[in-house]
Amino acid sequence: MAGTCSATTHTGARCTSPATDSSGQCSHHARMSRIMALAPKSKAFTSVSAPSSVSSADIPSLSPSSSSSSSFDMSPLNSTLSGDYSLLLLPGETVVHSVTCSFVFPAALTLPEIPGTLYITSFRLRFEPQSASLRTSGGFHRLLDVALRGMPRAAVARLSYPQATVSASRSINAYTPTRLVVKFKDLRSWTLGGDVTRLLPALNRYAYVDTPLNLFAFTSIGAMQEDLQGHALYDLYEDFARMGVALRDGSSPYRVTELNASFGMCPTYPRELVVPAAASDSEVGAVASFRSKGRLPICSYVHAQNGAALWRCAQPKRGILHTQNPADEQYLLHIARAASGSSSLYPGSPTRRIWIADCRPELNARVNNLTGGGTESGNLAHARVSFLNIGNIHAMRESIEAVRGLGGFTAPTSNTESIDLSWGSRVEDTKWLSHVRRVLSGALQVARAMEAQATTVVVHCSDGWDRTAQLCGLAQLLIDAHYRTRRGFLEVIEKEWVRAGHKFQDRVAPGKAEDDDDQQAPIFLQFLDCVWQIIRIYPTYFEFNERMLEAMADALFSGKYGSFLGNCERERAAWGVRERTPSLYALLLQDDRFMNPFYRASSTGALLPDAPAVLRQATLWTSYYFRGAPFPASPAGNPTPPIYATDITGGDSVPSSGGQEDMENAMTAALRRIRQLEEELRTATTEPSTPSRPAPVSYPPLYSPTSETDLSARIQQNSQPETTNQANGYHHSSSNDEDAYAAPTASALAQAPTPTTLSPAPAPIQSIQQGATWTCSLCTKTNAANVLQCVVCGRTPR
Repeated sequence: MAGTCSATTHTGARCTSPATDSSGQCSHHARMSRIMALAPKSKAFTSVSAPSSVSSADIPSLSPSSSSSSSFDMSPLNSTLSGDYSLLLLPGETVVHSVTCSFVFPAALTLPEIPGTLYITSFRLRFEPQSASLRTSGGFHRLLDVALRGMPRAAVARLSYPQATVSASRSINAYTPTRLVVKFKDLRSWTLGGDVTRLLPALNRYAYVDTPLNLFAFTSIGAMQEDLQGHALYDLYEDFARMGVALRDGSSPYRVTELNASFGMCPTYPRELVVPAAASDSEVGAVASFRSKGRLPICSYVHAQNGAALWRCAQPKRGILHTQNPADEQYLLHIARAASGSSSLYPGSPTRRIWIADCRPELNARVNNLTGGGTESGNLAHARVSFLNIGNIHAMRESIEAVRGLGGFTAPTSNTESIDLSWGSRVEDTKWLSHVRRVLSGALQVARAMEAQATTVVVHCSDGWDRTAQLCGLAQLLIDAHYRTRRGFLEVIEKEWVRAGHKFQDRVAPGKAEDDDDQQAPIFLQFLDCVWQIIRIYPTYFEFNERMLEAMADALFSGKYGSFLGNCERERAAWGVRERTPSLYALLLQDDRFMNPFYRASSTGALLPDAPAVLRQATLWTSYYFRGAPFPASPAGNPTPPIYATDITGGDSVPSSGGQEDMENAMTAALRRIRQLEEELRTATTEPSTPSRPAPVSYPPLYSPTSETDLSARIQQNSQPETTNQANGYHHSSSNDEDAYAAPTASALAQAPTPTTLSPAPAPIQSIQQGATWTCSLCTKTNAANVLQCVVCGRTPR
């Protein structure tokens, strides 16, 4: 359909999108027309809504942003916070609209509707109950708690009517819609009741943005300096230097080319690219012209021990005629030789054969020949080609929607027992775990080839920014322990996903409706899922925990950080992401909640499990996907705080949400207790050193037939009044320290005043026996009568 849309936008301007239907409207406005046709002519809900535009000062329960926490994050990041969630506003967050409505629970819960108000801020949607008693966390139901905290506006995926049917959609007056379902990109959803004719336009206006520059990351108050510094987390030269590759001095078989400094050669690649040192810039340019989107093979990782390298690229443009490109074949030969030359273990070895891992199913790759793509020739003498059979973005999108259905977001049913008993088959029917296993299998093959066989691997799919990023990132996690630390994990994400051109803006589309295009897909979410699967199998090998993966997934959809905005470095530079938006990395590196207390930093070897040990253990990430489900995703955590937790937190221990968090909380409390004891010991040992023990005094015979009382009196007469040194148990004179260190002279003893009363014997009390021996009451050692100090502990009888 030619021409532009005839509708106007919410700002009053003419829509510039192309018309797609007979009415002369674009797909968005045509959908809006169909939805509004279902609305009643008269209002079915008579409550008066709040003013269309209010400030935070107009709402008593909303405090200024200064009282909010430093970071608003969805569950689980602020799930430990308690109190009135209406008091949380981010710096720069303002209330822009409010609508009277009710919060409707899933029918399976049989809970009543909660009347209240939907507040739309510059960042989120937040429901506030009419009753003040329900505005506290845990006051009614966990789903209401999420609504109290709010959900990001940018995460809204779809608005729909739960009652809509085909027959109803053909008649304006067929029924009166009283419910609006808000589906979010993280698989959660809300159902709101009330005046749909007011709810729908408000959400359509504020949930979606015309440009990414209107997302909260750009419009909030300027980011702190430490937040901005997070964008500079990754340094190409430092990363390769850690691998033993010196990119600056010219001695390495690899070099950095600046052919893409202005993004002219490949708009979706970063400015600096690591290529074989033997390849000239003219060869590099020729190879780029033969690869889809100009995405030629670039080096991502070099094995420090055996020299095997990991490369990534897009498919070659061989086309239906299977065109050969001499420059491309020579470039692959340079890659093979670079790997041979970089390893001290193979100083004079011949060129090793490289492995080209095509992520696609073979049939799909062959079909791409018809559209000008294809795969490398199987006749290359220095390379072999194989296919990993990972599905495309459309298969992943359909699969994650099936997972959404498992969470109870579809029509409710009372036959829960049959669902429980057939749960495994229902999960497998979504094919999500099948896709996850395919990705994990490919990553294991790449890691094993590099680690165990010293084989250089070139990974690509169609365009090299989806499946390629998944495999390259996971393979490096398996091979290199550095990438299993918090900082290392963020570095590999920045390197393989952000800078290498994963299309975050198209695949995630924050602030954009889900059905506006067919490019949205859960590719990065699937990568986090695969990392979670590996952490489950190796719980002591990763410095970060599941909570950090959930935080990253939430940030992916929130539009709050600039870390996952834009399709490539060129786009982010044009938007000023580094200068204008906060980085998620700063939060993840500073918050100890993302630390794994079971992590063993000494575990530095590669992780090369047998495939069955990983693939057969794959399970659904229920703690993330089913957070909004009416049924509990996992059993509740232990309400009793772990040992030592109350001693450290002062009794403010927060209950855990499940078994894994139970163990983490217990270990964290134990580690804190250990650090506390170590600090106490360190403080004690750094105090002024205890003076040496005084020289023994020449006492009169101690063991005569006289009584023990007379003996104590005689000792008292030959000494000054004493004080006890509680640190070491010795007794010394209360005079100055120098006198205390010397033995008393005979004249001093003669001049010593005789006490009128006997002082109590100081601790430890020595039990002196009659006869030729005495027993130390401290260590119970029996000593000879002529020994004035215990031979074991050095204590004197007194």
